[in-house]
Amino acid sequence: MSAGGRLANRIRMRCLYTGESFRHLKGSLTDLDNKHPIPAAAGDQALLESQLMAHLARGGEWWAHPVGISKVRINPEGTVVVHLDGYTEFLSGKTYPMSSYALDHLLPYAEPGLQVDGASGLRVAAVQGVDLHLAQVDSDSRLVIRGVAGTRWHHDLSARWQELAEGGNPPLWREPALSRFEREDEASYPHVKAHERELAWLGSGLLRRIALFHTSSSAYSTRSWITGDEWIFELDTRRDVLFNHDTLLARLTDPVWGLSLRISDSHCTCHNPPLPETYMRQCTYYLVHTEGRPGVLQIRFRHGRAINGRNVRADLQRVGAAPAWLDRVLPQQQANGSSETVE
Repeated sequence: MSAGGRLANRIRMRCLYTGESFRHLKGSLTDLDNKHPIPAAAGDQALLESQLMAHLARGGEWWAHPVGISKVRINPEGTVVVHLDGYTEFLSGKTYPMSSYALDHLLPYAEPGLQVDGASGLRVAAVQGVDLHLAQVDSDSRLVIRGVAGTRWHHDLSARWQELAEGGNPPLWREPALSRFEREDEASYPHVKAHERELAWLGSGLLRRIALFHTSSSAYSTRSWITGDEWIFELDTRRDVLFNHDTLLARLTDPVWGLSLRISDSHCTCHNPPLPETYMRQCTYYLVHTEGRPGVLQIRFRHGRAINGRNVRADLQRVGAAPAWLDRVLPQQQANGSSETVE
């Protein structure tokens, strides 16, 4: 194979992991590092990226893409641009701009006497059109979250500031240094802050491979949370859809493209006797760093009826999910109760 053919194949693989477009990568890259084609972040940069992943990927809502992020763009100099979906829909049926959802969950504010909510130390560095530039206080870290056309960051930031100030919860994202609320919060929950830094490599690495949850999973719903040193992902696949967890696991553990992960333990129920329709089957995998870094990625692959009997396909259509993806993870139901997948 020619050098150009090898590069094209590597670009396609990176698109599979990041969601970047082939055209953009072909125009901006002349080569890809053979050992590290998806460069890793470190230090405060990894922490910043991990904070975004932790606060946006929690789930409980519907997005056009599994965690509300359509793709990430990793620029040659190492900066990351996170492309948001346009909308999120709550289980109540309320639709909400993804830009407002991101600010509500990311930007730090104080509940005096209780805790700091949002990402402690996160600061708004600049607004440029539909791009919101974020940073970690007292560091050189930088991250851009890009809204869809029509996003009004200045308006959304002002609205969020006023809402919090009127509610007696001081907003913190304009503070030039770590605020007293953030310092007190870190002193009160030292183990939480320690785990946050220990898991930064994992959260950042997952963010830079965010498209895998869309391209390499049969799940229509993806959510996550952190418990101690474990980052837990729960992925739901409908019962009548091919249940495939091997592809995602293989790509996450790939020695070149993956995250330096290996499977340390697992419990697979795929070959167990069939369960009644009302039951949810679950396969659980535990992944750890190949060189012993702290932190565990736990992935729960669940297979069963759609959540609460909802018409999930209609929910996802309303927020702009691509028809081809919906046909794969939530094929149309026929009158006889079987599903029909549109290729």
